[in-house]
Amino acid sequence: MQREVPKNRVETDKSVVSVRRCETYDPELVEKSIRQLIEDIGGIEQYVKPGDKVHLKPNLLTAKNPDRAATTHPAVVRAIAKIVKEVGAEITLGDSPAGITRPIEEYWKNTGMEDVARDLDLKLVRFEKNEVVEKNINGTSYFIARVVAEADVVINLCKMKTHNLVLYTGAIKNNFGCIPGFRKSEYHKQAPKPHNFAQIVVDVFSAVKPDLSIMDGIVAMEGNGPSAGNPKKMGLLFASTDAVALDSVASRLMGFEDGEIETTEIAHQRGLGKKKFSEIEIRGDHVSMNQDISFSLPSNRYLNYVPSSLVRILGKLLYVRPKPDSDRCKRCGICIANCPVQAMTPRKGFPIIDYKKCISCFCCDEVCPFDAIDQNISWLAKKFR
Repeated sequence: MQREVPKNRVETDKSVVSVRRCETYDPELVEKSIRQLIEDIGGIEQYVKPGDKVHLKPNLLTAKNPDRAATTHPAVVRAIAKIVKEVGAEITLGDSPAGITRPIEEYWKNTGMEDVARDLDLKLVRFEKNEVVEKNINGTSYFIARVVAEADVVINLCKMKTHNLVLYTGAIKNNFGCIPGFRKSEYHKQAPKPHNFAQIVVDVFSAVKPDLSIMDGIVAMEGNGPSAGNPKKMGLLFASTDAVALDSVASRLMGFEDGEIETTEIAHQRGLGKKKFSEIEIRGDHVSMNQDISFSLPSNRYLNYVPSSLVRILGKLLYVRPKPDSDRCKRCGICIANCPVQAMTPRKGFPIIDYKKCISCFCCDEVCPFDAIDQNISWLAKKFR
């Protein structure tokens, strides 16, 4: 669809990332900040036209309360939905949670999406019951929810979080949820190593390529995210048409080094966006890329610096792998049902892991409603922290 360039657009060769401060999830403050973000990058009319089919894609990883910082806060979804509705667009709202085994209505209710959809008359979409569109990327078939693939506009509403496999999850990684249901586990199985899985994440991102990304960093997640980490107040919202640039800015603010986040690196190498700060213009409120915010990064971060040749030699002595906690575990079986390589079996309901099969993808950790999966770090791996 050919779109007119709005009069308020400021021409630049750089990718624009807008950053605005917002200290709380007060709905009025969030809406004000998001309106400012959108204006910083040219106004909503640049992206949405009357009658457009717009899909809002939040991060609904788990059926947890938004205060846990694992999902996109409903105040953020509500604000952008109001702005888009003012243009006269038709809005759908949906995501496919990690390894969904519980009723999707439970996710909608617990994350606050049900209230947003009811109040603003939005259509909530079940990806698991939606048809898919097959897209071939680099020789691999990916099945994208049709409601996303055929939308005129996709708005990516991601969450600022750490990730215990690929270290960071933001604008690029959030698109992985456009693949319905257990198909996501199959891709984990095909790509057990972080670098290989990062390739798949970027494949899916290139298949979706959202028109606009807005990141909820008011309360981010630190530590061993993306589900069982700890809330970290950042007081920031981000927006960009370039998800790669957005992730480059957000991950640097969290304390990651340049080149450390493989999803950003791979996407940049493929020409899907810009990551160099010389190619990025930051608008909105001033933020210092060098500020010390004491952001706790994933426990396995430094293993990425260990040469692969040394990893092969040390083998079984160097690992970070999941370990269920018997006190916190409620014997619900969700982790067992979602293990992509069937490495978990129940013993009186408690998950027992066969580490000969385990690929340390931490899918069990992502889907556990009770944060009952810990990271078991070998004594040698601890030496690299």
